[in-house]
Amino acid sequence: MNWRIQVDEFKEYSELEEILDSGDVDEECLTFIEAHGYLAATVISPIATTDEQLLSEIIGEEGENDSELINQIKPQILKLRAQIARELLAGECLSIPLSAENEDEYVSEMEAWSAAFMEKHITNEETWFDEGGETIAELLLPIVAASGFLEDEEIENIRDDASLYLSMLENIPEVVIDLYAIFHESGQNTSSQ
Repeated sequence: MNWRIQVDEFKEYSELEEILDSGDVDEECLTFIEAHGYLAATVISPIATTDEQLLSEIIGEEGENDSELINQIKPQILKLRAQIARELLAGECLSIPLSAENEDEYVSEMEAWSAAFMEKHITNEETWFDEGGETIAELLLPIVAASGFLEDEEIENIRDDASLYLSMLENIPEVVIDLYAIFHESGQNTSSQ
């Protein structure tokens, strides 16, 4: 288990994390770890997301009307998205901003990350599958299982098997590399980086 290794890698985003995790922005505002999952999906997606749409979906309706807040967090959000893009372009295992100190917290944080990833994915789900086919469904399985977005027998069996479920969660940072490669190493990259 490597959740402690990744905490220090995100110290430069401490102000952004504090704002997003404060609960003061908007009830729809994503937490820092959720924002990271959402940003990872935007980087992977074959469909571009504008900076304005990105900010709106991360901070919610109330936040998008707060120009001071936007000016404060926009540079860090764009920098974080660029960092994710660089890691995936280099084929590096994606660093996820985990602060977990035990297995239960690790599972909870990965589930939050996965739920936000899937929230973005479903906005362009058809395009993902049109371009990636069955391979996309297979690669997304660990993220789908963790997100809680789909309830069926296969997903329930995965979640009920603690060892298998934990193994799938630990594999997510590598899965996103493969997802990225499907859309971006084949010359289909239309995503806004």
